[in-house]
Amino acid sequence: MAQPLLFVDTETGGVDPRKHSLLSVAFVVGDGPKVINSLEVLIRHEPFVVSAGGMRVNRIDLVRHAEAALEPRMAMDVMGVFLDQHFPHRCKPVILAGHNVAFDQAFLETFWEGLGIPFESRFGHRTVDTHAIAAALRDAGRLPLEDLGSSSLFAHFGIEVPEEKRHTALGDALATFELYWKLVGRMA
Repeated sequence: MAQPLLFVDTETGGVDPRKHSLLSVAFVVGDGPKVINSLEVLIRHEPFVVSAGGMRVNRIDLVRHAEAALEPRMAMDVMGVFLDQHFPHRCKPVILAGHNVAFDQAFLETFWEGLGIPFESRFGHRTVDTHAIAAALRDAGRLPLEDLGSSSLFAHFGIEVPEEKRHTALGDALATFELYWKLVGRMA
């Protein structure tokens, strides 16, 4: 791979990055189709801003979450160490990859900017979206699915995510990493 991708998934308190809390972030990096490292960071907010719908999806218990989560600046520091370890050359912006990755990118960008750190100091504007790849394969007749949601794609490709890990940032990021390589295999 010419430039490694950073697979990302987030769990949030809702759908509006300007309003709802970023609760967790997971990063996955690989060497080709092999995962070489992953990170999940839980983030504590004072107060949490969440919606009922957001909490139904991610099933996060905010009391337990707050006990294990890091305050935002410390969470940022932990993410920075991981990025420095796997993407040390700051001359190339990190390319984010994920399923409907624009959602995750918007929450990450809002989080970084909220801490006074320019998002573009680390991340590029280019992304790789597994939903878009799946749509192109479907339209080319190489993927016989109408529903391109992550659950449908994981089931189609036999990607098993234990129920307790589904809709967690790390569980979904690892599954999306695997999905990406299954989709790449369909291109051959």
